[in-house]
Amino acid sequence: MLVLLAADTTELHQLLKLPVLFEHFAEHKERDKSVSFATFISMHYWGNDLNDNDDDRDMQLPFKKLDVHPTHVLFLPTVRTVLNLTPEKHILTNYPVYQHQYFPNPALASPFRPPCV
Repeated sequence: MLVLLAADTTELHQLLKLPVLFEHFAEHKERDKSVSFATFISMHYWGNDLNDNDDDRDMQLPFKKLDVHPTHVLFLPTVRTVLNLTPEKHILTNYPVYQHQYFPNPALASPFRPPCV
């Protein structure tokens, strides 16, 4: 499914035109035996094409023209509800009342205190 989505929303569907590329290379090879595949690619994609009146055939090659097909894809997550059928159990706990048990010695906190032994 990911491949189908990527082929539809990106330019990966251009790879389906690869047989046309090899057929057109064979056509050029029939006209001129000295044409290599590298010169064929550079002629059609990176350089000036020959004036051989096959522009319609050249435009059928992959990645020669941009095909724009806007596709709107909406993904909705599925809503899952979980039912908890176990009864609730209330736990009652009695906590003791907090009692402050720390009584600091004020003599230890003052800056002027008696000497310690």
